[in-house]
Amino acid sequence: MFDSGLGGLSVWRAVTRELPEWPVTYLADQAYVPYGSKSREQLIERSLRIGHFLHEQGASLLVVACNTATSAAVDTMRKELPIPIVAIEPAVKPAARASRTGRIAVLATEFMLQSARFHSLLQRHAGTVEVLPRPGRGWVELVEAGRIDGDEAREKVAAVVEPLLAENVDHIVLGCTHYPFLAPLIRDIVGPDVVLDDPAEGSARRAADLLAGKAPQKPNGYRFYTTADTAPMSDVLPVLIGHPYPVQHAGI
Repeated sequence: MFDSGLGGLSVWRAVTRELPEWPVTYLADQAYVPYGSKSREQLIERSLRIGHFLHEQGASLLVVACNTATSAAVDTMRKELPIPIVAIEPAVKPAARASRTGRIAVLATEFMLQSARFHSLLQRHAGTVEVLPRPGRGWVELVEAGRIDGDEAREKVAAVVEPLLAENVDHIVLGCTHYPFLAPLIRDIVGPDVVLDDPAEGSARRAADLLAGKAPQKPNGYRFYTTADTAPMSDVLPVLIGHPYPVQHAGI
């Protein structure tokens, strides 16, 4: 699995619950975070490098735990990498189908919201539902630093979410894997009647389907890599997933 940083750990949680017997390697490309500010060409180059690295580490399946990388690079990755790839995309389809008010919000990076893949997703699945796209500016940086509570996080989340209260949305799609770590703050603002749609469980089920009937070649175990300094990731892992793990540097 890989992400621009630590947001993909929200998908890691779902995958490890779905596949508890499988060893999972997670790589955070923190030397290049955030991906939302990068060009499509940069994202393709980074995603291919990381994909080849993880394949060389023995990966039999690759989960792209990043909406932005999926949008920019997954088609190229599927052509060039010799292993199955599970992508992730905003859960527009289930949100649109379940909406009662006919208005949903999609929170994602600016790159994702402007991408052709996202607009294709809307054309295919939004139907007659009105979609309000909103970038979570500064949210990725909050999660990377483990600042998922406190005044700063609440202010940045409120700046994006509070205006939606007047828009009659009944579903908020979390279109960046970093954003589920801020879901408790979002929930405090919107209350219990607005559904938060997170696609992580769907990606985990897809990974399990692709591995059905296969047995892991190595004992259960989790490995973590970062392309940046290892200390910050080591410090934040317990905050985000509730357990410390050793972190290795990947010079990619």
